[in-house]
Amino acid sequence: MSTVVKTKNQTIKRSDKRRKEKAPKKPIWQKLRQVFSLHPKSDPLITLCIILLTLCGTIMIVSTNVGETTTNSNVVLITLIRQTMYLIASFLCMWFANRMFRFKWIARWENAIVLISFVAMLVPLLFTGSGGSYAWIRLPGGVTIQPAEFAKPVLIVICATSLYRAHQNPQMTQKWQILFRKPMICYFLLMVGILLQRDIGTGAIISTIFFACLIIPTYPGMARFQKVLKRIVMISIVAFVILFWVTDLGISILEQTPFSHIATRIANAKNPYNDVYGQGYQPANALYGIASSGFFGKGIGGSMRKYGYLTQADNDYIFAVIMEETGIFGLILLCILYGLLLYRLFFYAFKTQEMAYKVILGGTGTYLFIHFFLNVGGVSGLIPSTGVPLLFISSGGSSLMACFLTMGIAQQCISQIRLKEMTNHAHRSW
Repeated sequence: MSTVVKTKNQTIKRSDKRRKEKAPKKPIWQKLRQVFSLHPKSDPLITLCIILLTLCGTIMIVSTNVGETTTNSNVVLITLIRQTMYLIASFLCMWFANRMFRFKWIARWENAIVLISFVAMLVPLLFTGSGGSYAWIRLPGGVTIQPAEFAKPVLIVICATSLYRAHQNPQMTQKWQILFRKPMICYFLLMVGILLQRDIGTGAIISTIFFACLIIPTYPGMARFQKVLKRIVMISIVAFVILFWVTDLGISILEQTPFSHIATRIANAKNPYNDVYGQGYQPANALYGIASSGFFGKGIGGSMRKYGYLTQADNDYIFAVIMEETGIFGLILLCILYGLLLYRLFFYAFKTQEMAYKVILGGTGTYLFIHFFLNVGGVSGLIPSTGVPLLFISSGGSSLMACFLTMGIAQQCISQIRLKEMTNHAHRSW
């Protein structure tokens, strides 16, 4: 009997070997696709929205740079090459975060990440500023790096990591001072760097993201602190409206400080036509472009404002060019794509019970929304211009890479949520 069993086992092993030998080898492109694709359980709708937004952004960046062909005939080709390099680097950031991100690694190097982020925020002070801010590291060849863009995903991850550690040590959840001690330190260090850079727009975004990360956890030890925090935010909003919108008292005060450029932007938001040939030149021309758009716009490439009227047509004011060329139809398309992104992020944030995942997804959703709100609101004159880019759309490697990095982390969390859901479903079925 033993001999028969042995013979059967040998026969099975030989048949397995033959199957492996007969199995066709995968082409190289399939192997590369398998290696460089996102996690199989990542949300496909989010990935599709990212691709479509990035495609729209690339088309509009090339279109806006056509306005510079009067002085440089090669500007379109150079822009396309530069944007392609940014996209490749950004995809690698998203892929790396999606495949490699682990909370235990972040928890181990948390202090070093915070310290490096703070030092990086101080480096731009050694270089010349632009528009009243000192937020860029200027390298040879016209290459610039904006460290503050990477501070946004760093703050989200640091907040979520504190909740990851609290999951292992539940005593941390009894007091918010202990739970969010490191995120508080990270936030204040980043804000010191931002204030030194005089980049109020980025400061508003980071503060909003941090506020969302503090509000999301539902631990009893944080309930009272969250109520107080909400009241402080509401009082601050009311005070801002009274000081800067109802009256000009806040503008008069800011004009006497190093942040006088912020006072100018607030005044332009209230009425850009007071100084239409001075500081209100770009805001006024942005409104001219939006007003002349119609429903379908003038067509891709048909904008007139990109020919010298908007000096930042491919960056801060790209929304004005989008509206002029694609009209209300383009605005609706942008709102649908951003809306789907936000819907899927918050869908998984409400679905999971893991607080760390909730903060990652909720913080990412807040990050996308506040950028959209500040950019579109500033360009359309509804709120003061903050100089923040329209994510996935505006030119700039730093914002694009930081955004893709954040989405890679979010997709990694989503894949873990979906895997856990499959496991629980399998146990219930069994």
